[in-house]
Amino acid sequence: MTDAFPYYQPQTFHANLAGQAIQFVSKPGLPGWDNVSPGAALLADAVQAPPAGQILLLGSGHGALAAILAHRVPQGWLWAADSLASALAMTHKTLEINQVHNAQVLTSLSLAPGTCQAAAMLLPKGRKLARRWLLQAHAALAPGGAFYLAGANDEGIQAVLKDAAQLFGTAGILGYKKGHRAARMLKPHSPLPLPPWAAEPGIAPGTWHQFEIAIRGQSFMIHSLPGVFSYDQLDEGTALLLETLAIPQGVDVLDIGCGCGIIGMYASRLGAGRVDLVDNNLLAIEATQENLLRNQIPAAQALAGDLLEPVAGRQYDLVLSNPPFHTGKEVDYQVAHTLIAHAHQVLKPGGLLTLVANRFIRYDRLMAQIFGSVQAVKETGRFHVLTSQK
Repeated sequence: MTDAFPYYQPQTFHANLAGQAIQFVSKPGLPGWDNVSPGAALLADAVQAPPAGQILLLGSGHGALAAILAHRVPQGWLWAADSLASALAMTHKTLEINQVHNAQVLTSLSLAPGTCQAAAMLLPKGRKLARRWLLQAHAALAPGGAFYLAGANDEGIQAVLKDAAQLFGTAGILGYKKGHRAARMLKPHSPLPLPPWAAEPGIAPGTWHQFEIAIRGQSFMIHSLPGVFSYDQLDEGTALLLETLAIPQGVDVLDIGCGCGIIGMYASRLGAGRVDLVDNNLLAIEATQENLLRNQIPAAQALAGDLLEPVAGRQYDLVLSNPPFHTGKEVDYQVAHTLIAHAHQVLKPGGLLTLVANRFIRYDRLMAQIFGSVQAVKETGRFHVLTSQK
């Protein structure tokens, strides 16, 4: 039931990367979805490994870089990881279209220590997630293995290079391209002392950042990870949405862009019959699954996927969301339009879509256009809670 929405449809592009003609499959919603980033181009030129070696790629995106690096180890193996379910789906398609058979997409990073001779990382959003990835790359590399890192100057690459140097030692800058830089360093045979940040909860692999949320008599212990939206506190917009919720007993609820799962869990506590929680961020799904278990929310499930793709064909009485509205740095109205139009499709007659958004984002116009009417349930100087009925 996603065929009616162009947002969900993959497209094929052609590029020249490291002197090779390559195709890649991508879709709207991924940052830089229709091009190869300068950081990926720098890594494509730089990363080397023995022909029978193994390479770990963190931040595979649409998979163009993964296809190039897999060709570099024809008797070896490439492991591709990303925090977005849609990125891994596109990476899989890109590997397939380029007839790459020596690669595997990882939904969770669980490689044995010392598996890889090289690891490459494209800078993710947020320094704390970058630190978590640095530790995972460090663990996956064999002593003497090469670590490659690339990213944009205005997105924090220089700070993360300093973090990487604390694990690997001095970084050698490999090149610059359109405001991006790439560097290489080697994993020491004698490990360096770990920096203090390596032990922070949520950054250290196998740990969680924990905090408590108490609202309208309900208390939740939240386990979360860097890279999840508002991973260390209840954000102002979600708090406003929770303050307005009234849940009829037994209704079926969908929480889109669930983050750590607080909206869906709160709806369940108020009396929802069944709750589905969806997020494109695999770390968010991991956190939500942990929170459903620890907060004893039985009639709920967390599903990984882009917007409503994992629940196409199901029907709900109530759809709730604090929607994602950025793709990279830009407000993405195609994401918003798809979310609202697809929510209308999955709602039962009489069902409600209720969301919270920054007031400068004109979701109210889209909701009125698709549903016929919209009501502002609650407003502050920064946010408004909007609802429309099918």
